[in-house]
Amino acid sequence: LALAAAQAFAAGARLAPHRAIYSLTMSSTDAPGQFLKVGGSVQAILEKTCDAWISTERVKMRVTTQSGGTLRQDLMYTGWESLDGGDYRFAARSTTNGETVKYRGVAFSDPTKPGQAVYSEPKKITMSLPPGTQFYFGLTSWLIEQAQAGKSRAETIVFDGTDEEGPQKAIVFIVPLPEQGREPAGETKKTLGPLVDRPGWLMHIAFYSIDERAAEPDYEVQAVVLDNGVTPKLELVFTSFTAIQTLEKIEELE
Repeated sequence: LALAAAQAFAAGARLAPHRAIYSLTMSSTDAPGQFLKVGGSVQAILEKTCDAWISTERVKMRVTTQSGGTLRQDLMYTGWESLDGGDYRFAARSTTNGETVKYRGVAFSDPTKPGQAVYSEPKKITMSLPPGTQFYFGLTSWLIEQAQAGKSRAETIVFDGTDEEGPQKAIVFIVPLPEQGREPAGETKKTLGPLVDRPGWLMHIAFYSIDERAAEPDYEVQAVVLDNGVTPKLELVFTSFTAIQTLEKIEELE
């Protein structure tokens, strides 16, 4: 199901460069357990230059445990992705309760033959990427292309470089949002402006290791994705809790 790079990024050219701020909370449906509360924020920027898309994300998350402790996660990510989807540069810094690890490297992908990712941090690692692997921005573009084609289920291989796990298989189920109101009632603030007043889809994405045949995914995301690439709401489903990422403010960039 992997698309040719030119096709995938034709859709990407119509996406809206923007700066967005999200709040982080814990799902009220999660059963009481080890984790009691989730808080924090996400700042995301998508910029377009003459030859690439640049994605920047800053995630600050606090998780309160049943014993009264606090887990703090701070993630910084920047990705540079050529307009044809073939070349990718990435840098990420993840800090958990004061312990920091950095990831940096380059990668290339081809729709018909294997690609490659090369890490320079935290150590030199070279790994093969299956043909048609999607990078960070390319996945969003590909998801919208599948939805616009009327697909209800699709799968692809993705790689973002924010850890050392390598490429993953992504399986997505797509449901169009209702035309009237477009987003589920109460889930998106109507004061956010024309960038969120768009048609879109509810997408459930499960991520699996390509080297394993596990029945359960490594993690799952349920997101409202609009046709301009804006995501008003995401639910990040972890093993023990679900974090809800809700759009609070957004502005369009040139």
